[in-house]
Amino acid sequence: MNTKRITEWKLSNKVAQQMGVDASFEKMVGNLEDTIQKEISAFVNGATTLNNQTPLMNALNTCFSEVESEFNASRWICFDGDIYFDKQAKGFWMLSEETIKSFNQGKSFCSGESYDDLLEIINDSLNDEFNEWDVPNLDTLKKLTNLSKAPFSTNKGRVSFNAYYLFKLNNEVQGFDCDSGFLTNVSNGYVLPYLPQADFSNLGNKEIFINAIFSGLTPSKLKSNALYKALIVALNHKNKEAIHGLENHTDILNKMVTQKITNSLLLEDSIRADMAPYHSKIVEDTELGHWSLWTDELEGTNEQTISLPIPMVARDPKSSINDGVVGIDFGTKSTVVVYQKDNVNIHPMRVGTGDLSTDIQAYHYENPTIMEFKDLEAFITAYDAKANKPYTRWQDLTISHTAKNSMEGTESSQFNTFLDEIKQWAGDKNRKLKIVGQKGKIIDLPPFLELTGDDFNPIEIYAYYLGLYINNLNNGIFMEYILSFPVTYEMPIRDKIIASFEKGLKKSLPAELGTETIDQLTVTKGASEPAAYALTAFKSHDFDPQGDERIFYSVFDFGGGTTDFDFGIFRESKGGKERRFDYVIEHFGAGGDQFLGGENLLELLAFEVFKKNKSKLLKQGIQFEKHPEKDAFAGSEQLLSHSQEARNNTKKLCIALRPFWEEHEDFTIDASGELSITLTDIHGVQHSGFALDIDEEELKQLLSDRIERGVENFFNALRLAFSNSQESLGDIDSVKIFLAGNSSQSSFVNALFEKHIVLQDEAIGNQTDQSHFELFAPLGADKNDVEKPTGKTGVAFGLIESREGGNIMVIDRNLADDDIRFKFYLGENRKGKFKPVIDREMRFNQWVDFIDAGYQKFELFYTEQPTSSTGNVAISDSSIKKKTIKLDMTDDDALVYIRIVSPTTIEYVIANENDIENNVYLNRIQSLEF
Repeated sequence: MNTKRITEWKLSNKVAQQMGVDASFEKMVGNLEDTIQKEISAFVNGATTLNNQTPLMNALNTCFSEVESEFNASRWICFDGDIYFDKQAKGFWMLSEETIKSFNQGKSFCSGESYDDLLEIINDSLNDEFNEWDVPNLDTLKKLTNLSKAPFSTNKGRVSFNAYYLFKLNNEVQGFDCDSGFLTNVSNGYVLPYLPQADFSNLGNKEIFINAIFSGLTPSKLKSNALYKALIVALNHKNKEAIHGLENHTDILNKMVTQKITNSLLLEDSIRADMAPYHSKIVEDTELGHWSLWTDELEGTNEQTISLPIPMVARDPKSSINDGVVGIDFGTKSTVVVYQKDNVNIHPMRVGTGDLSTDIQAYHYENPTIMEFKDLEAFITAYDAKANKPYTRWQDLTISHTAKNSMEGTESSQFNTFLDEIKQWAGDKNRKLKIVGQKGKIIDLPPFLELTGDDFNPIEIYAYYLGLYINNLNNGIFMEYILSFPVTYEMPIRDKIIASFEKGLKKSLPAELGTETIDQLTVTKGASEPAAYALTAFKSHDFDPQGDERIFYSVFDFGGGTTDFDFGIFRESKGGKERRFDYVIEHFGAGGDQFLGGENLLELLAFEVFKKNKSKLLKQGIQFEKHPEKDAFAGSEQLLSHSQEARNNTKKLCIALRPFWEEHEDFTIDASGELSITLTDIHGVQHSGFALDIDEEELKQLLSDRIERGVENFFNALRLAFSNSQESLGDIDSVKIFLAGNSSQSSFVNALFEKHIVLQDEAIGNQTDQSHFELFAPLGADKNDVEKPTGKTGVAFGLIESREGGNIMVIDRNLADDDIRFKFYLGENRKGKFKPVIDREMRFNQWVDFIDAGYQKFELFYTEQPTSSTGNVAISDSSIKKKTIKLDMTDDDALVYIRIVSPTTIEYVIANENDIENNVYLNRIQSLEF
């Protein structure tokens, strides 16, 4: 049985409290205050939408429509019991002669009597549990003189049954003759009870109507109206004595309690993740049903039994588990999710977009990898309070498009409350992180690999939010996930990211699944990002190798943060262990360009523009961030900073330059050669319309030069990869080059590849007109077909193609000893050039002589750039870094030996040439981490 109708909802006290529901009707009603005020406000402001979600507002509109014409009267509104609202006197009058005479046994009161005593007499007599009636002051009493038209009996311009009435004067009462032509003080008078309305100048007719309900006063026309009585009960439910006798008129409160319970179910993911509320049919239709109502697997659910005002449909969440798999491309700047269910078709999934009823846009499938910390303490408290699907609030912590839009419009003082370098932090073993909440909470985090289970983990939280968008009542539940990684990520980092994602995704699952089922969720490592893209490209371009045919491929994955390279072979499967597959992809080489990414290029442009305008900036005290590939310059000590003002200034200029980088047709630099933006100085003062001098041709050349350097790195990495795999480029007819990533759409990329393909063919010695390389544009030329993979989403599609149980076998020869290969090229400075000694293909734990041990110090140069393998890169190139090593001894006859022990670590030792192979050393082995 997948669904069932229930009339009782069993919960633990803790869960009931977190959801804002209770078995006690009185407590439920007590929790309706905010709802009551919101629906009153909606009514007063003219909302008229009739739906089941606003029973109070609906009743207010219904009743008011029956008396609206009376309330539109110029002065008087009639109420039951000879009570009249007077728009001139700004309050209610009680004008029942019988009631007025009963105050003093038919007699009037004397002037000079105590005002307080008189109040006590009239209110005791009235016994009105709603109101404290008053005695009017003279100005108010005079509103009942010289009357010409009134809905009650008058004589000589005043209330008919007597001429003398009282007004309050200091702490006493004073009689007053209200006859027209007299209007003077007298020795006695009757009390006309008056109920003033505060702030009347702000009251419209609807506000008067609301005040009447709060006062328990009934318009004459609604005297027998049961719905109006229910309104009096709803707005005065706390005043039990006042509503005595009306206890049966709880229809509106019943509906509101029902709606409160329903809303707690329909709005739960809206509150958590800004998703559109679920339709009410979720709890009404037996083919649908809500997971939260299915409490069979939960413990402690007998603590509260909530009687449901109407039967609701519960669904066993196990029945919502999809027989499918989800691929997640966790990107530097954006994250893509795709899924496959019960057939071979793969579909992109919109994540980070709450309202799925909106028109589908391509950007919906690219979820910005960014977080905004609003009330960090409140979020953590809620997150830790429940093992699965906790009652966190979107208003406390946001991600994706919401956070991105907020950051782009934020003031510099709030800039540190955003985190848009989640993946960079994870990939850097030495990078610490400071999490800053807008409410003041600050969390200092160690490098990602040093996080403990109790630490706040941004990657886990980001995965939790992704899980909320993936696993919900719209999509069902997925239990199998595949995650991609850059080729440069070491295995310990990959494993910890996997564990973080698994924890966050499990957290997003409904507790009603039961712990045994939740524990079955798995997250596995998929193919590397460029290799996964290659698989998608092969399928999209209908490659079908036959027999012994080998298709040599390469991928230039030019993303937002970095550029990754991948090299390999695509072929038909053979027998043996490959027999279950149709194809095999072997990737035997990898590489990358750490700082070649669309966002990094924008930051590079911003750096150069700021540098060009340094005199203006120095004068105004405006700072900016240093680009990682750029050095300091004259005056930079006052201009370069890591402050939030500097970061905000850099971000603002990047936003302004984005249309230039993305080659928008409507973008032009001002004829004056200036670009005006708002910048913030070191004192936090904003400078609007700050004009920056810009040379468009210089910026184009800067882009071209940096991208060309990346293309050169690619071809050098390709040359090394094919050489190390014993494949001669001269013997290969064609190497397919797949351009991937959003940044590959730049016109510079295609032009520069065409240029360097010609140069490579010349270097290989091509004897024919046929090139050794074939260039393929990024996927997704048809931007209107959002279902097909693109240069960005292709990685996620490829993850599912390479899944275990699929028809493509992936062989990764980039791994050595269960980890990636060494990440650097090590060398020395020879005549101003970087001369490589150890490259990325060197095997682990193999000693290599580096330099003599005759001197105590030597310099070791290192870089990640494949172009350094040529030996022609200037040692002053910004990509080349230096370590100075001091030996603990010297020996003129010995050598310093180096060996690689991990992707980022080497060891060095002093030994004699004949002893090194026997592990005989002259000093103890030292370690060095890059």
